[in-house]
Amino acid sequence: MLGTRKPPCFMVYRRASLKPGMLAKTIEFLYPANLGWDCIRCGACCRDAGERERRILLLEADISRLKGQHGGGEFAEPIRGREPFVAEMRKIGGRCFFLSDDGCSAYDRRALLCRMYPFWVERSGDLFIIRVDGACPGTGRGKPLGEAFFSGLLGRAVAERGGI
Repeated sequence: MLGTRKPPCFMVYRRASLKPGMLAKTIEFLYPANLGWDCIRCGACCRDAGERERRILLLEADISRLKGQHGGGEFAEPIRGREPFVAEMRKIGGRCFFLSDDGCSAYDRRALLCRMYPFWVERSGDLFIIRVDGACPGTGRGKPLGEAFFSGLLGRAVAERGGI
């Protein structure tokens, strides 16, 4: 049942430089300790789950990339007040616009939040905190993810959002 898994409660603190070209600054971040995760391609992240409505927020770069997959912009609903996000993915029957019976039709061009799920980044002052959605069925599977994985994830998020 979705929503029953609890995310890890211990975090690992790291101070690191992200990959060259992504960020030329040393930053501090926390990430979930001893967390295994492996995508099982169930699509649960692409649709509303029970009482939980999924919201896929889009950056301008996401919209440009996705327009290449789907000529128009009818997949995006403009939003305000959620900068740097400028739109939200439109859903059809509680499912992502791009989700079909065969999976994501825009997989290679999907939005930043889709590529990062079940993880997301929060910021508290100069500290970045990587969180995980414990309801993801892939949480707890596979080998524990380490610093290199989370550093790369953070680097991607910072770079695509336009820096720190």
